[in-house]
Amino acid sequence: MKKLQYDNELDNAIFFSNYVAVLKDGRMVGGGMIEAYNETEVKVGDRQYSRKKSTFVEAPAPEAYILF
Repeated sequence: MKKLQYDNELDNAIFFSNYVAVLKDGRMVGGGMIEAYNETEVKVGDRQYSRKKSTFVEAPAPEAYILF
């Protein structure tokens, strides 16, 4: 699992349609494909996450759908 920090890493995750897990304080709070991002937020699925308060990790997709 690779932590995504920089714009080029987020661009690659979008381009290759990689699944991204969103973590806050070491707990998974969301996941999905990155739809868009800017300097302050990243849109994963239908939700916006702060770049400062969240950690984005490239991970294998879960085998079941999980509602957050």
